[in-house]
Amino acid sequence: MAEYRVVPIDAADTHDLRLRVLRAGTPSSDVEWVGDNLDTTVHLGVVDDSNAIVAISTWLIMPSPDVTEPGAAGLQLRGMTTDPSPAIRGVGVGALLLQAGIEIARQRDADHVWANARTAVLGFYTRVGFEIVSGEFMSKATDLPHRRILLHLR
Repeated sequence: MAEYRVVPIDAADTHDLRLRVLRAGTPSSDVEWVGDNLDTTVHLGVVDDSNAIVAISTWLIMPSPDVTEPGAAGLQLRGMTTDPSPAIRGVGVGALLLQAGIEIARQRDADHVWANARTAVLGFYTRVGFEIVSGEFMSKATDLPHRRILLHLR
């Protein structure tokens, strides 16, 4: 079994998986997103033994629209995905990546982490403590159903 580790990556390093997985079968092929190149944005990747990127996520400083406390500090998780290969899916790389991002949020003294999550993967997030905080909505970029999720860190 391969060894996996989480590493910081550049925005451009997310483009391959964003296109192949997150934009597959959707009306958009856009892989360059607002906020990708901010100094405060963090892109994480999971790499295997050969240093191939097998999972990605992006973390932006952005409070959730569902947190109304003044001064609340939040990080938005965007574009999290793993390589669709059966050898990669289901072996824990997604959980490894998510925990690394949550740790970064804690280090940045964030109150919460949130995301617009595809409805099809809500179980992944709720198993680690995220709560569903919105009704279902269709993403304009993907034409797929999403719901906002939120994880309080305090």
